[in-house]
Amino acid sequence: MKNEKNIKELVSTGNKILKLLYILFIILLIYVFTLIIREWHILSIIGKILSIISPLFIGWFIAWLLNPLVKKMQSKGVKKILSVIFAYFIFLLVIGVILGFTLPSLGTQISDMVSTIPKIASDITGWINNFFTKLSEISSENLDSIKATFMLKITNYFEGLQTELPSLVVSIISSIAGGFGKIFVGLIVGFYISFEFDKAADGFVSMFPVRARGDVKYLLGKLDETLYSFLSGTLWLSLLLFVVSVIGFSLIGLNAPVLVAFICAVTNLIPYIGPYIGAAVAGAIGFSQSGVIGVLTLVFILIVQIIDGEILNPLVMSKRMNLSPITIIISLLIFEHLFGILGMIIATPVVAILKIIYNFLDEKYDFFGFLEEEKKE
Repeated sequence: MKNEKNIKELVSTGNKILKLLYILFIILLIYVFTLIIREWHILSIIGKILSIISPLFIGWFIAWLLNPLVKKMQSKGVKKILSVIFAYFIFLLVIGVILGFTLPSLGTQISDMVSTIPKIASDITGWINNFFTKLSEISSENLDSIKATFMLKITNYFEGLQTELPSLVVSIISSIAGGFGKIFVGLIVGFYISFEFDKAADGFVSMFPVRARGDVKYLLGKLDETLYSFLSGTLWLSLLLFVVSVIGFSLIGLNAPVLVAFICAVTNLIPYIGPYIGAAVAGAIGFSQSGVIGVLTLVFILIVQIIDGEILNPLVMSKRMNLSPITIIISLLIFEHLFGILGMIIATPVVAILKIIYNFLDEKYDFFGFLEEEKKE
């Protein structure tokens, strides 16, 4: 009996090792596949194809975003066509108000921000100079060469920022204007998809084999629930943060309040470190004007972040991503390295989606044999 038990344990351990090797083999294949894609420039080809069919994705995304509102109005007895029209009206009204509120003053506020860069650079270099002076007095070491290196890097950075910031903003606005045609087509496509959204989802599921359709529908439901909760909550919180920040910065007297509020709202999408990035930008601009404005700006951001983190976030984001802080931080580092700031914004939902897919597959196929052991116990 003892030998039989040992043999079973050995076989079980061997199966686990084989499964682990299988996973490592899959990872190796993915790595080789990514190398082939990079060498053959396949991504650029895929990018062109996606650019051509991007109105379809834009339309589907808008329809997906508005679908719960359409369903809710239908449940109240409103006809589907009126529900779709009303949902689209609300969506376009919100977008129109935001653009009408921000675009007219954007050019002036960009100029205001650029004009503050020399003052910010001067304050920072002055602080660094004082820091190295005091450090030299304490350590009795000559740190002039290190200080000069720091000063040169700071000066070059702010000179480049002053030169590149206007052209960067203009480039972004030009890209948005250039893509207006695709966005307009996407809006039309989304309007029609909204009428047949459930049928479109069922049509996608029907592309899979019959025996797999139940699992696919279940997995899509889990992904839809998690992603929609995160995305809708994030959009509403970002919009609220933007509006409150514009009002607050304007009352304080901060230069370029709309532009700074937009930066704070975007950086706030990055978990943990995002609010600090936005606060650093706003604080630097505030202190370049005066100490009082700088302090008031930081105090205002602190109050907003406390309300956002302790009250609004738990209230609006009722469905969590269910990711540990370590996982989020590691994903932020990896995605920032691969995709920059945009990568940091999409890191959390992408990793959450991958985790849901992995948990689903692990429950179904039991990669490491843990479910089998639990059943035996």
